[in-house]
Amino acid sequence: MAVFLIFLFTDIFITVIFMAVYGHRRTYSEGMLLGVHIPSYAVHEREVEALMEKHRRRTKWFYAVNLLLSAAVCFLNFWYLSIFILAWSAWLIELTAGAMGLLNAAHRQLYDLKMERGWQGASGSKIVVVDTNVSAENDRLPFSIWWNLPVFAAAGVLAFIPHVRETLAKAPEMWGLTGAAIVSALFFTGMHLWAVRRRNEVYSSNTKINLKVNRLVKRVWSGIWMISNYLNLVAIGTVIYSGIRLRAFTPANILWYIVVQCTMGILILAALLYLRWKKKDIIKQDQQPLYVDDDIYWKNGWYNNPNDPRVWVPDRYCTSNYTTNMGRTGGKVFTFGTISFVLITFIVILMVFLKMDFTPRYLVVNGEDISVSSPMAPISFKRDEIKGIELLDSMPDGDFTRTNGLGDERQLVGKFREKKQGEFRLYIYRGYSPILKIELPQYTVLINSQEKSETERWYLELVNEF
Repeated sequence: MAVFLIFLFTDIFITVIFMAVYGHRRTYSEGMLLGVHIPSYAVHEREVEALMEKHRRRTKWFYAVNLLLSAAVCFLNFWYLSIFILAWSAWLIELTAGAMGLLNAAHRQLYDLKMERGWQGASGSKIVVVDTNVSAENDRLPFSIWWNLPVFAAAGVLAFIPHVRETLAKAPEMWGLTGAAIVSALFFTGMHLWAVRRRNEVYSSNTKINLKVNRLVKRVWSGIWMISNYLNLVAIGTVIYSGIRLRAFTPANILWYIVVQCTMGILILAALLYLRWKKKDIIKQDQQPLYVDDDIYWKNGWYNNPNDPRVWVPDRYCTSNYTTNMGRTGGKVFTFGTISFVLITFIVILMVFLKMDFTPRYLVVNGEDISVSSPMAPISFKRDEIKGIELLDSMPDGDFTRTNGLGDERQLVGKFREKKQGEFRLYIYRGYSPILKIELPQYTVLINSQEKSETERWYLELVNEF
């Protein structure tokens, strides 16, 4: 149930983010409609109004359907986990491709209409000139990168506390979480550095307005990455402290970590919305707004300008966001490299879970050698290592914590630890009995089959010789 609730919340959150960034009602702003520069009078043309109405209607249906799908796909978690992951990934790809496809299609239709009508962009369109005053003020705009030093200092102190090292050494389930926290800290620091050093943009011919907008953008983004770094430290630090105090890591610890990470996501979304609103509010103060009609480079919905040395440029649909310049080799490498990495990772994870769901586990007795065949944590031992054998009607009572394995609505497989009874190796199909219990010096094995007779046969094979 915990996995179901986590994914349900995450899916709805993802859909709402897409809706806020790419599905909101598009209005004529900064000389543009749907990312296309057109004169203000063209907004009221019959063809433009019809195109916008069609786009709004399709967008409403798309996000309404995806809100339902985002919840419906989570129920597959109670069936096969591999099928759930496949369906969930397919939904996420559909959401991403559909959201961008809807927007890009409407954008291209409006661009083609602009070319057909000969509209020359917004009134006042002109070539951008370098604003040297804004460039000179660059160092005063963002929060300093040195604000991240306390995070790494605190992490270093944590790493040298003996109890922390001992607790983590005995809890393999925390290694991945700790590694993720370290990677996140480096990522947030890197993004903070990028926010500090990013190139200034020209929004207006008015130097003061330019300076004000650039200061806003850099301070908001550098502040967001800095705060995210501290929240990341709070998340992992609290989990480690709880683990030391309780001498075990519980699902509640992991849930707390996820909640803090989701808080970061909400914070970033709030910053995007605030930045978009505040930028428009500042630019409205300009009596002679500066519009640059570079739509030819955006005609397909993405930026493609081989003459622009920048690899990262402000996104046309969400100016608080950044996108790659597909006209540069670096932009293509990053975009297609990221897509390839995500697809390969997805395929590997899917294959692992397919193997977990559809590969049977069984016990093999071959003379003095006994083994448990399993896609995760297979084991083998000698007959004389067995300290006890028992056939149970159900799972023994206890607080089992997964250290390296899988636990879902159908099965428990891999390495587990129970607070009082110690280490376990579980190969359990939920809802099936009996369960064979084998006590070994290092750990206790619990295994069953979906066929009652097979589990009983394993028990007899061991007992007759034991």
